[in-house]
Amino acid sequence: MTTHQDQDKAVSWMLHALKIVLGDESIRRYIILYYCPTISNASKKCIRTFDAFVESAKKREEKANEIRKYCNKMSRKTDVVVFTASNIQRTKCDNETHFQSYIINNTTKKLSVIDPAYDPTKEENKGIYAAEISLDVIIPCFERNGYKTEFVSLTTPAQVDVGDVFCQSWTLYILLAKLKQNEYFKNNTFEVPEDQLDKYDMLLSFYRQIFTDMPELRENLNVEYEGEILECRGPNRLSKSEKEILLKFDPVDLLLGLTKYEMKN
Repeated sequence: MTTHQDQDKAVSWMLHALKIVLGDESIRRYIILYYCPTISNASKKCIRTFDAFVESAKKREEKANEIRKYCNKMSRKTDVVVFTASNIQRTKCDNETHFQSYIINNTTKKLSVIDPAYDPTKEENKGIYAAEISLDVIIPCFERNGYKTEFVSLTTPAQVDVGDVFCQSWTLYILLAKLKQNEYFKNNTFEVPEDQLDKYDMLLSFYRQIFTDMPELRENLNVEYEGEILECRGPNRLSKSEKEILLKFDPVDLLLGLTKYEMKN
């Protein structure tokens, strides 16, 4: 017998697993190609996702240089390239990620930057998370190559609360919306609801669409949910009985039945 409190905890773990799934490089590429099958430069070497983490014995600058090398290479491609990058962690204990996505149009020599924390009301449009990887590494790289660079102008920030950790979802959602019928050519703005519950509603519709259109991804969510619970360590580690209770829940059922009010909690 499980309780409402048990379900709330399971939802929290499911959302954590979902964040990992939608931040995974191969899964993001799979989703992009499902909705945009004719996109140019569809190879694994082109549709990249650079995570925040620096490998052991390497330095932040080495990771930044890897991204610069990729950008220079992609600028020599024809037509459109899309990719994603996260701010690079500053220390091994720095687990904060902030994803940003990009559309490179090599025909017009333009780079469109998608930052879910972009705030049109703030100085330099800086939101609750700084777009470090864009401002420090990627934009300067393309500008040196003669590209015009601009942020997709969100009507209001997608992320306004540090408790909103859905940058993986927002970047993918906005990127797909902009790729649809070459929307990035015509319009550099993207409408985001002001109310937080309406933002969550937008994401929930996106999740339902993904897992309905691509039911094979349900297994990825199941595996990640179970793995994260079983491998939980540290001061907040789960007891054996807590793990057993959480594993009684089906994460896909939790996601498809989720309401915007539960996301807020």
